[in-house]
Amino acid sequence: MKTIYFFFLASLTALLLNTSCKKGQILAPNVLTNEVKLELADATDKVFLETATPGLIALVSVEGEPDFLIKRGMGNLLTAEPINENNAFRIGSVTKTFTGTAVLMMVDEGLIDLDNSIASYLPELNIPSGDAITIRMLGNMTSGLFNYSEDPDLWESYIASAYTQSFQPDSLLAIAFRYPLNFAPGTDYEYCNTNTVLLGVLLEKLTGKSAYQVITEKVISPLNLTNTYFGGSFFMHEPYSKGYSFEEEGLLDATNWNPSWGYTAGTMISNIEDLKKWARHLANGDLLSENMRAEQFNFGSDNYGFCVESIKYKNDRWIGHPGVISGYNTQLWYNPAKKITLAINSNTADNLPAQSLLIAYIRILENL
Repeated sequence: MKTIYFFFLASLTALLLNTSCKKGQILAPNVLTNEVKLELADATDKVFLETATPGLIALVSVEGEPDFLIKRGMGNLLTAEPINENNAFRIGSVTKTFTGTAVLMMVDEGLIDLDNSIASYLPELNIPSGDAITIRMLGNMTSGLFNYSEDPDLWESYIASAYTQSFQPDSLLAIAFRYPLNFAPGTDYEYCNTNTVLLGVLLEKLTGKSAYQVITEKVISPLNLTNTYFGGSFFMHEPYSKGYSFEEEGLLDATNWNPSWGYTAGTMISNIEDLKKWARHLANGDLLSENMRAEQFNFGSDNYGFCVESIKYKNDRWIGHPGVISGYNTQLWYNPAKKITLAINSNTADNLPAQSLLIAYIRILENL
């Protein structure tokens, strides 16, 4: 059983930058020519075989052109049902983009100050160095807090429960707070689920509603993302792709492993079409004021903004987020200059098939 489920951007960036740079160019109309589609399909075949994922689905969308949808393999190995574009799947850390957007919307509403400390809002939690950790630091991963999902005892108890254990956000935070900070707040960057869980608890404290309800009311419903929801319970709404995980016992059906350990850092569910819509809205900051868009897209040297990431490849910049959770690997990115959306999901996280395919696609699109 692997102890780390969320994808970190560093390896992807390093792989992408392992080529020489050239001058950027704006793609001409008819980007998705037959030749380009063939390249994308060939890359998909290669990744599908090399990573041994049960299923793989990818959407390449260029504004003004018909979408290109690529499907490989099975969405259900037991019934041999092919993977399908209508199927839902767990999106892992792509959840963070929804949480961060809801927080910034509340900043726009005057309910949150990014410069205030988290302790000033949640004194009852006794957060280590909470007086020095600002809301902004939680969003841009510079708080220094320990990442609870790095705690081996959490996974030991989870596995012992046959993956059914339910975690409350307070219990996740308690795990993190047992450890010393990894660095002084604001002095370094480290990807950390604890940060986004705290933002979810903050949403609940200030609204009196569940974080799931807040995010649904502020982000999901206004954008009519009808197939996007929180998977706090075990089961997804049909239709969905089953997720699989290679463990010591062999290949296991991980579809309904309790995802509550992810809370507002990673429990959401969506499908390809909804993610396509969200990618554009997210990258354009459509729900935010100009000031909050600047906050969200203030990418530091580690290419992390406020609950959103950036890939800088040659002269292209892609905005989005990866997601990894047992049984699923998701990549969601949008190129604002070229108006291209990439939405990819595999129904296993082993070997990170969606990450491999993203790298291949970006390289193909850059070479046009």
